[in-house]
Amino acid sequence: MKPLTTLVLLFSFLGLLAAAPTDLAHFIDAATHLPLVDIPDHFPAMCSGTGSGYCNLGIASYIPSSGTKIRQAFVYDRYCRGLGARPFDSDTGKWSVYSLLPYTVELSITGGGRIPDGSFMYAGRKTDLGKKMYCRACSGLGDWECCQVAFDCH
Repeated sequence: MKPLTTLVLLFSFLGLLAAAPTDLAHFIDAATHLPLVDIPDHFPAMCSGTGSGYCNLGIASYIPSSGTKIRQAFVYDRYCRGLGARPFDSDTGKWSVYSLLPYTVELSITGGGRIPDGSFMYAGRKTDLGKKMYCRACSGLGDWECCQVAFDCH
């Protein structure tokens, strides 16, 4: 193993040991599956409290008039605590969103502009996006649309 990789992994592991479980819910890095990056505090939560066994998937879409499109997905527990996040540098595609849940969220966005179309799978269960999502302008963030959908995460 390369020395820099070893050092990064060591510091990541030490950070895990020192962090409280609720603090860990705000960190995730999809490339290494290790918590490394903090979800920005200023980013609005795309979540509403849910019943037992349900979580929320939030998707923020940045689509300015210039046409550049990026998205970011967030996974929340039933109390709207952040469990993980993943940025995307394109409007459509397939991604794995890692979180503190036991399975990954397998997200497929096929289009839709400000309100994403497509679906996602969690633990073998499919949830549609689009019309099933609650969407609104992200408060305080120009050109961003914030959407959310609840899913069975037990």
